[in-house]
Amino acid sequence: MEQRDAAGYGGCATAALGAATALFVWGSSRRTGIHMGGGFEGEGADISVLWTEMPLVLLAGALIPPVTWLLTLRLLRGRGPLRARVLVAAACTAGVLVASTWALHTWSNPYDPDSVRLSGVLLSDLDQ
Repeated sequence: MEQRDAAGYGGCATAALGAATALFVWGSSRRTGIHMGGGFEGEGADISVLWTEMPLVLLAGALIPPVTWLLTLRLLRGRGPLRARVLVAAACTAGVLVASTWALHTWSNPYDPDSVRLSGVLLSDLDQ
């Protein structure tokens, strides 16, 4: 297998995996559920997220992992055997995919201290 084949196959695979992961994380988030009619009887439904947020999430998910893959292979060109370069590129891409998935999850599920209950008391457990 040549470097061109490894770059092409790996780039396509990471683009598909990144787009699928981004769509799943975004689609299962609390923020998207609220916008898509998670309220009582569709109250507060805002389907404009389908043409504003979703394309940007899919684009980022489809571009960030293959760019990482290709940059890693480009930086390692001529250094060691192809198998080792592919493994390093796969590890770097997996790390970036995990970090971007975490960032998307954090953005789409904002922290709400009112919904976090450590116990059943009215006061915060941290104030006692």
